[in-house]
Amino acid sequence: MPTKEIDRKIAVIFATDVVNYSKHMEIDESETVKSLRFYEKILKGLFKKYNGNLFNSGGDSFMAEFVSAVDAVECAVEFQKEIKTSNLSSSTKIALDFRIGINTGDVIKEKGNLLGEGVNIAARLEAFALAGGISVSKSVFDYVKGKTKHKFNDLGIQKVKQNEFHAFDVVLDPSQKRSLKPKQSKGLITILAVGILVLVIGVFSFYLNDGTETVSYTHL
Repeated sequence: MPTKEIDRKIAVIFATDVVNYSKHMEIDESETVKSLRFYEKILKGLFKKYNGNLFNSGGDSFMAEFVSAVDAVECAVEFQKEIKTSNLSSSTKIALDFRIGINTGDVIKEKGNLLGEGVNIAARLEAFALAGGISVSKSVFDYVKGKTKHKFNDLGIQKVKQNEFHAFDVVLDPSQKRSLKPKQSKGLITILAVGILVLVIGVFSFYLNDGTETVSYTHL
């Protein structure tokens, strides 16, 4: 019996990292690391609460897998609220902000890690998110709409590097409601360009012939 080469599954991917981490490290390396450990403890506690599984971390970034899109969004919202409260109460000397991106899709299981486009888009959404904010893909929005009390801001099709995705922001407060111009896909632009070209040629041909049609008769 042939061995299965690639192990795939559908998963909800939660990606987060620290905003301006390198600058914080330049200012005060020791206190930045202490703050990161403080927030990491909060994050891991919330992963446990919402049944998230941390599968990848490196420095200031963390990736977790969830079975439920609703749980992933609720976890993200609670984490951002915890961070805001901690920063205001001066629980740490260095206040850190996080961005969060959430996507659901087909992923590859590889030695305890998850790989593939489903993971890549979560990472792109994280990079696209506001500081202290949460951005989710349309697939996640479709799962959670009507199942949470949170408001979402539709930002349309966006492109980060080579990935295009339909993005939504979770609006935690009014200041996070941004307006971005949706990115037009190359396919749509090509279709429009061809349509305009055909129209121009048609109009040019009409005036070239002075709007008249030549009719020939054959006499018997």
